[in-house]
Amino acid sequence: MYANDTKMFSLKKERLIMDPPNTTTLQQDLTRFQSWANNMGMKLNPTKCKTMHLGRSNPLQEYTMLLDDNTQHHIMTTTEEKDLGVIVDSGLTFSKHIQTQVNKANSVLGAIKHTFKALDPTAFLSLYKSLVRPNLEYASVIWSPKLKRDKDALEYVQRRATRLVTGLSGKSYEERLLTLELPTLEFRRQRADMIQMFKLVHGLEELNSAPCSECGRMIIQPALNVNNRGHDFKLQIQHEPGPRDNFFTRRATKNWNRLTQDTVSANCVNIFKNRLTKEWKNKPERYHYRFSY
Repeated sequence: MYANDTKMFSLKKERLIMDPPNTTTLQQDLTRFQSWANNMGMKLNPTKCKTMHLGRSNPLQEYTMLLDDNTQHHIMTTTEEKDLGVIVDSGLTFSKHIQTQVNKANSVLGAIKHTFKALDPTAFLSLYKSLVRPNLEYASVIWSPKLKRDKDALEYVQRRATRLVTGLSGKSYEERLLTLELPTLEFRRQRADMIQMFKLVHGLEELNSAPCSECGRMIIQPALNVNNRGHDFKLQIQHEPGPRDNFFTRRATKNWNRLTQDTVSANCVNIFKNRLTKEWKNKPERYHYRFSY
């Protein structure tokens, strides 16, 4: 329970929600939870509750809650919902969220363009990093794009933005990034994945403002073969078919396993960031991005 929201779900690994007995179990859990909430003085509003079905084989089961007059209320079904600033869709593509954030970033970029007649690199970087780029990166570990068109849409905002710098409009996108020492957004998403993975592996992720050593164990598993070359913190590469095939653990594990022992064994997050920057200084994605259009 957080941010005034309560979520209930059934994990595939623990309960196959596609099986009828487990849809009944989830309904029973919901009924028990509503009863507990009422007893604790935290009444739920069934008319504001929604159900989202994930997965191609989902039976699309209907769920009910009791209203104040003890009549059954069928919970409405939704295909997308905004949760802590991220629009989650039933296909887990996050395309709607990405387009929303791109529109926000373009609006801010347009305001900057109409406000400043000329921008030197220092002024541009200050404005772009503080006002534009956060719209394109907030919670990217959750919604990192799977579709090429979504990746292009995000990168196009930065490509458009770098043209505002005086003297750089005639150069290619890659040349502008090199001049400004501004990495591609794709590179920064990969870097954010590595930082999040470091926190999970070393038990530095926080839950309710306190370190959570169990958070990582919930979603990542150590590599089965400990004699592999590389570092001591290698992870299993998880296979998640369907809408979860771009999930964080599947997406980030390969890059994590390729890091050096010195980098992954850093004592704190800041040291890890510095070592990661040095290790990835020549990574091709740092200043190069290939658009599909």
